[in-house]
Amino acid sequence: MKIINRSLAHEIKATLFKKGPFLQLGIISQRCSLLLKLSFSFLLVAVQVHGQDSIDALHKRNQFRIGVGADYIKTADLMYSPNMFKSIRTNVQLGYSHKSTRGIFSSDLHVFLGALKTNSGSNIVIYAKESDIHGVESIEHLDLPISQIGFNLRLGYLHEVQQLRSSSKALYLGGSLEESLTYVPAFLSIGTINYASLNAKARFDYFLKNGKPVIFELATPLVSVVTRLPYHQSLGRPDESVLQTYFKGNNKVETLNHFQNTRFSVKYPVWVRKRIALDITYAVYWMHYSKPKHLTEAGSQVSLGFTF
Repeated sequence: MKIINRSLAHEIKATLFKKGPFLQLGIISQRCSLLLKLSFSFLLVAVQVHGQDSIDALHKRNQFRIGVGADYIKTADLMYSPNMFKSIRTNVQLGYSHKSTRGIFSSDLHVFLGALKTNSGSNIVIYAKESDIHGVESIEHLDLPISQIGFNLRLGYLHEVQQLRSSSKALYLGGSLEESLTYVPAFLSIGTINYASLNAKARFDYFLKNGKPVIFELATPLVSVVTRLPYHQSLGRPDESVLQTYFKGNNKVETLNHFQNTRFSVKYPVWVRKRIALDITYAVYWMHYSKPKHLTEAGSQVSLGFTF
């Protein structure tokens, strides 16, 4: 809850209507969530109907992956509020990997959007207070819809530890470069952050009797360049764009003592044809940054992907 004067409230309202496309993000996110649920149901039925024909798709040297998923996150951003916020974000995933005799090179791009609400499930409410010529005060409340949009790009290489290779397991160690942006096109930029990280990464493949692997991955940053809004949150300069001002003077080089971002995932190919594999992936992650005030985000993700 935030109390402001009425003129500022009308200015915010006018700004929101000018950014009409952004107002639709929450509605689009809800529709995408329904579409994802229907897609999941259809694909799970397909898994039950079709049997395993071949696992050739799992051993191809060059693999492309297209996926859709849903994230459930909770965010606490003390720059704006001591309260907790939550969101169900939909995302689209594109990936490419190249397998060699020594390791795996991979690249992944995730694009996401979702409406951000209070922990009770409602929109953020701003209260505007005004006094008339007789000194009588009136308060008007304004619902402030907030949506998060962003992307995540990862480029990585994992080297196989040959000494531990067997018919039932394989271990890979390596790292990745990651660029991620979470942006909120609204009056309150809750959760807005950009970071570029050098991550340590590990992967463990456990092969079942049917020849399919269960793939476990763990990644955490070693050093990162983190960009957040300043305390005053004023980015306007007459000679620069907002984007230029955001990335100019707000970048901090951080290690694990101030920036943590750990991700763990499990992937399993539930359906395999000769050239196509359908996988289901579950991931959990936790991100925390302490400057200029604490930002914490925790979440889980379920996604379905086609590898070909």
